[in-house]
Amino acid sequence: METNRLYAIAEKNGITVDRFDMQKNLSASVVMDNRCYIAVDNCLSGRKEKVSLAHEVGHCVTGSFYNMYAPLDIRKKHEKRADRWAIKKLIPRSAFKKAVKGGADNLFALSEFFEVTPDFMQKAIDYYRND
Repeated sequence: METNRLYAIAEKNGITVDRFDMQKNLSASVVMDNRCYIAVDNCLSGRKEKVSLAHEVGHCVTGSFYNMYAPLDIRKKHEKRADRWAIKKLIPRSAFKKAVKGGADNLFALSEFFEVTPDFMQKAIDYYRND
């Protein structure tokens, strides 16, 4: 999936995406007045932008939000839910299996094939291995 398709999904779902110079995070999402807003750091492009945006759209689409005072286990649950949404959109199970059968049999080959970061690809591998 191309990054512009993620922006289209956000727009279709009424999610506002803005770019800012951010100092602590590469991206973030919040809900205010029953609307979801995503901030993406201006320095992001390419694969990092794609993966970050997919994760944040995942928060919005699944309603996986927590407050900063939530216990770690609650935060982790919401982060995993957003990651799962992003994985399913960027690396669908059928495409993952097809890529592996086609010879993309290691982390970096799969990252290249799906045009995602190696860290994100590792999350996808772990998810599909344990699912």
